[in-house]
Amino acid sequence: MKILLLYSLFAKISLFTFGGGYAMIPLFQDELVTKGQFLNEAEFANMVALAQVTPGPIGLNAATFIGYSQAGFLGSLAATLGLATPSFLLTMLAAIFLHKFKESALMKNLLSGIRPAVVGLIAAAVVFFANTSVFSAPLNSLWTQGRQFGLCWQGVLIFVLTLFLQKKLKVNMFGILFLSALLGWLLFLV
Repeated sequence: MKILLLYSLFAKISLFTFGGGYAMIPLFQDELVTKGQFLNEAEFANMVALAQVTPGPIGLNAATFIGYSQAGFLGSLAATLGLATPSFLLTMLAAIFLHKFKESALMKNLLSGIRPAVVGLIAAAVVFFANTSVFSAPLNSLWTQGRQFGLCWQGVLIFVLTLFLQKKLKVNMFGILFLSALLGWLLFLV
Protein backbone atom coordinates (compact mmCIF):
# COMPACT_ATOMS: atom_id res chain seq x y z
CA MET A 1 0.00 0.00 0.00
CA LYS A 2 2.88 2.37 0.77
CA ILE A 3 4.26 1.73 -2.73
CA LEU A 4 1.02 2.93 -4.31
CA LEU A 5 0.95 5.94 -1.98
CA LEU A 6 4.49 6.91 -3.02
CA TYR A 7 3.66 6.54 -6.70
CA SER A 8 0.49 8.64 -6.45
CA LEU A 9 2.12 11.29 -4.26
CA PHE A 10 5.00 11.86 -6.65
CA ALA A 11 2.73 11.64 -9.70
CA LYS A 12 0.59 14.41 -8.16
CA ILE A 13 3.66 16.57 -7.51
CA SER A 14 4.88 16.03 -11.05
CA LEU A 15 1.50 16.72 -12.59
CA PHE A 16 1.15 20.10 -10.89
CA THR A 17 4.72 21.32 -11.29
CA PHE A 18 5.82 23.45 -14.19
CA GLY A 19 9.41 24.65 -14.36
CA GLY A 20 11.68 21.82 -13.29
CA GLY A 21 13.24 20.49 -10.12
CA TYR A 22 13.60 23.71 -8.15
CA ALA A 23 9.96 24.55 -8.77
CA MET A 24 9.10 21.15 -7.23
CA ILE A 25 10.80 21.88 -3.92
CA PRO A 26 7.90 23.81 -2.32
CA LEU A 27 5.49 21.05 -3.38
CA PHE A 28 7.86 18.39 -2.02
CA GLN A 29 8.03 20.28 1.25
CA ASP A 30 4.27 20.69 1.50
CA GLU A 31 3.46 17.07 0.64
CA LEU A 32 6.37 15.32 2.37
CA VAL A 33 7.02 17.48 5.44
CA THR A 34 3.85 19.41 6.23
CA LYS A 35 1.04 17.08 5.13
CA GLY A 36 2.52 13.58 4.90
CA GLN A 37 5.15 13.97 7.63
CA PHE A 38 7.45 11.56 5.82
CA LEU A 39 10.39 13.84 6.76
CA ASN A 40 11.06 16.64 9.21
CA GLU A 41 12.52 20.01 8.10
CA ALA A 42 16.15 19.03 8.75
CA GLU A 43 15.81 15.70 6.93
CA PHE A 44 14.14 17.48 4.02
CA ALA A 45 16.93 20.07 3.80
CA ASN A 46 19.54 17.29 3.87
CA MET A 47 17.65 15.34 1.22
CA VAL A 48 17.50 18.34 -1.10
CA ALA A 49 21.20 19.05 -0.55
CA LEU A 50 22.02 15.43 -1.34
CA ALA A 51 19.80 15.51 -4.43
CA GLN A 52 21.64 18.62 -5.62
CA VAL A 53 25.13 17.18 -5.40
CA THR A 54 24.33 13.82 -6.98
CA PRO A 55 24.27 13.60 -10.78
CA GLY A 56 20.89 13.96 -12.43
CA PRO A 57 17.78 16.09 -12.05
CA ILE A 58 17.11 17.26 -8.50
CA GLY A 59 13.43 16.23 -8.52
CA LEU A 60 14.19 12.72 -9.73
CA ASN A 61 17.05 12.29 -7.26
CA ALA A 62 14.86 13.50 -4.41
CA ALA A 63 12.01 11.17 -5.37
CA THR A 64 14.36 8.20 -5.58
CA PHE A 65 15.96 9.02 -2.23
CA ILE A 66 12.65 9.55 -0.42
CA GLY A 67 11.11 6.44 -1.97
CA TYR A 68 14.09 4.37 -0.87
CA SER A 69 14.06 5.81 2.65
CA GLN A 70 10.34 5.00 2.99
CA ALA A 71 10.03 1.59 1.32
CA GLY A 72 13.39 0.36 0.05
CA PHE A 73 14.08 -0.45 -3.60
CA LEU A 74 10.41 -0.80 -4.57
CA GLY A 75 9.65 2.54 -2.91
CA SER A 76 12.41 4.26 -4.86
CA LEU A 77 11.13 2.68 -8.08
CA ALA A 78 7.54 3.73 -7.34
CA ALA A 79 8.48 7.31 -6.42
CA THR A 80 10.74 7.69 -9.46
CA LEU A 81 8.13 6.29 -11.83
CA GLY A 82 5.46 8.42 -10.18
CA LEU A 83 7.50 11.54 -10.78
CA ALA A 84 8.37 10.59 -14.37
CA THR A 85 5.00 9.29 -15.61
CA PRO A 86 3.01 12.57 -15.82
CA SER A 87 5.94 14.41 -17.42
CA PHE A 88 6.39 11.65 -19.97
CA LEU A 89 2.69 11.55 -20.85
CA LEU A 90 2.34 15.33 -21.03
CA THR A 91 5.45 15.61 -23.19
CA MET A 92 4.06 13.03 -25.58
CA LEU A 93 0.73 14.89 -25.75
CA ALA A 94 2.53 18.21 -26.26
CA ALA A 95 4.58 16.74 -29.10
CA ILE A 96 1.42 15.49 -30.79
CA PHE A 97 -0.36 18.85 -30.60
CA LEU A 98 2.65 21.19 -30.86
CA HIS A 99 2.49 21.60 -34.60
CA LYS A 100 -1.24 22.34 -34.55
CA PHE A 101 -1.13 25.01 -31.81
CA LYS A 102 2.33 26.53 -32.21
CA GLU A 103 0.97 29.89 -33.44
CA SER A 104 -2.01 30.01 -31.06
CA ALA A 105 -2.34 33.32 -29.18
CA LEU A 106 -4.16 31.52 -26.38
CA MET A 107 -1.24 29.11 -25.89
CA LYS A 108 1.29 31.97 -25.89
CA ASN A 109 -0.78 33.82 -23.28
CA LEU A 110 -1.12 30.70 -21.11
CA LEU A 111 2.64 30.17 -21.11
CA SER A 112 3.20 33.85 -20.33
CA GLY A 113 0.93 33.45 -17.32
CA ILE A 114 2.74 30.37 -16.06
CA ARG A 115 6.19 31.99 -16.04
CA PRO A 116 5.56 34.24 -12.99
CA ALA A 117 4.19 31.25 -11.06
CA VAL A 118 7.37 29.29 -11.80
CA VAL A 119 9.49 32.23 -10.63
CA GLY A 120 7.40 32.32 -7.44
CA LEU A 121 7.93 28.61 -6.79
CA ILE A 122 11.68 28.95 -7.31
CA ALA A 123 11.68 31.98 -4.99
CA ALA A 124 9.91 29.85 -2.36
CA ALA A 125 12.74 27.32 -2.67
CA VAL A 126 15.29 30.12 -2.17
CA VAL A 127 13.44 31.28 0.97
CA PHE A 128 13.39 27.71 2.30
CA PHE A 129 17.14 27.27 1.79
CA ALA A 130 17.92 30.69 3.28
CA ASN A 131 15.81 29.80 6.30
CA THR A 132 17.46 26.41 6.85
CA SER A 133 21.06 27.42 6.11
CA VAL A 134 21.33 31.02 7.25
CA PHE A 135 18.48 32.04 9.58
CA SER A 136 17.80 28.91 11.63
CA ALA A 137 20.62 26.52 10.77
CA PRO A 138 21.60 23.84 13.28
CA LEU A 139 25.14 25.26 13.57
CA ASN A 140 26.08 27.68 16.34
CA SER A 141 23.79 30.65 15.79
CA LEU A 142 24.51 34.24 16.66
CA TRP A 143 21.86 36.39 18.37
CA THR A 144 19.42 33.55 19.13
CA GLN A 145 19.19 33.74 22.94
CA GLY A 146 16.23 31.39 23.18
CA ARG A 147 14.30 32.80 20.21
CA GLN A 148 13.34 30.84 17.11
CA PHE A 149 15.15 33.26 14.79
CA GLY A 150 18.91 33.22 14.64
CA LEU A 151 21.48 34.38 12.16
CA CYS A 152 23.98 31.63 11.40
CA TRP A 153 27.25 33.44 10.79
CA GLN A 154 28.71 30.27 9.22
CA GLY A 155 25.98 30.21 6.57
CA VAL A 156 26.44 33.92 5.86
CA LEU A 157 30.22 33.46 5.58
CA ILE A 158 29.84 30.54 3.15
CA PHE A 159 27.28 32.50 1.10
CA VAL A 160 29.50 35.60 0.82
CA LEU A 161 32.57 33.51 0.01
CA THR A 162 30.80 31.51 -2.71
CA LEU A 163 29.33 34.67 -4.21
CA PHE A 164 32.81 36.23 -4.31
CA LEU A 165 34.40 33.08 -5.77
CA GLN A 166 31.78 32.85 -8.50
CA LYS A 167 31.40 36.52 -9.47
CA LYS A 168 34.93 37.89 -9.00
CA LEU A 169 37.27 34.91 -9.39
CA LYS A 170 35.07 32.91 -11.81
CA VAL A 171 35.65 29.64 -9.90
CA ASN A 172 33.67 26.78 -11.46
CA MET A 173 30.69 25.28 -9.65
CA PHE A 174 32.49 22.04 -8.72
CA GLY A 175 35.20 24.02 -6.97
CA ILE A 176 32.62 26.16 -5.18
CA LEU A 177 30.65 23.09 -4.05
CA PHE A 178 33.79 21.38 -2.80
CA LEU A 179 35.04 24.47 -0.95
CA SER A 180 31.59 25.13 0.53
CA ALA A 181 31.29 21.56 1.79
CA LEU A 182 34.81 21.66 3.24
CA LEU A 183 34.21 25.03 4.89
CA GLY A 184 30.84 23.88 6.25
CA TRP A 185 32.47 20.79 7.74
CA LEU A 186 35.33 22.81 9.27
CA LEU A 187 32.97 25.41 10.72
CA PHE A 188 30.78 22.64 12.13
CA LEU A 189 33.83 21.35 14.04
CA VAL A 190 34.48 24.81 15.53
